[in-house]
Amino acid sequence: MKRKALTVLSNGLLLGLFSMSLSACNTSGVDNSKLVIGLECAYQPFNWTLNASNEFTLPIDGTNEYADGFDISIAKYLGQDLGKEVVIKRIEWDSLIPSLNAGEINMILAGMSSTEERRQTIDFTDPYLSSELGFLIKKEYIPEDNSKDNPMSYEELLTLFDGKSLICQMGVVGDDIIEDYFTTKEGYTIRHNDALKTYPLAAEDVARGVSFAMPAELPVVEAMTNINSSLGVLYADKSFLTESDLEGLKVNIGIKKGNDVLRNELNISLNKLSNEQRNRMMGEASARSSSIND
Repeated sequence: MKRKALTVLSNGLLLGLFSMSLSACNTSGVDNSKLVIGLECAYQPFNWTLNASNEFTLPIDGTNEYADGFDISIAKYLGQDLGKEVVIKRIEWDSLIPSLNAGEINMILAGMSSTEERRQTIDFTDPYLSSELGFLIKKEYIPEDNSKDNPMSYEELLTLFDGKSLICQMGVVGDDIIEDYFTTKEGYTIRHNDALKTYPLAAEDVARGVSFAMPAELPVVEAMTNINSSLGVLYADKSFLTESDLEGLKVNIGIKKGNDVLRNELNISLNKLSNEQRNRMMGEASARSSSIND
């Protein structure tokens, strides 16, 4: 996800200085003998928290709870392929990069995208998932001919959304897309409702009719339709997006700057994982995520 960097900081240089100061306070940190992974455990279908274990979960360090999701499937695969123990640390989104630079973890595997701002302070692996753009919307508003093979154009989206409101989760690429391409488009009146804390909350807002649609990466949209059967996927042509926005539809593993050994190990391992396997993992995780809301 192209989620925004620490929201309390608006300048990449300040973020870099803050992160480096944290690192200086704790230079020992974790080494590469284990995969010590930071993630929120609250971002389905990428990651979420359960009270009981199953074949898909990993324990959350320091708790009696367990993490599940697509990120956890990737983490388990990497641990097995590299022959390394996997440790899951539950960390708030805004604290992930500081925790990485402070040596508390050696990986961020949390649906984070490699943006120019973040690359100033940390390094990234190759993407472990590339996505399409979709909109969560009530099924009754989806044109009959809309499909993956016949996505709605930007002009058609503007016409459909004119006079309506859009919503998304805080600090994700979808929230940026609303602001950059819809609410500021001359000749159209499209409102940007205040972003909510999670995708499920934003999805509920759409289901209740408070907002008309929610843009997000396609796996996220599909996961939300599993939660509420009244909602469906509006497929969108992403050709109107900039290269930076397209990068925001990919997710990468964050690595501390200079940790080239671990980054190379992870890239080699990820390269063995086919797109079909990744899509299968995401599909299974999306299906599981729906059951936690039943």
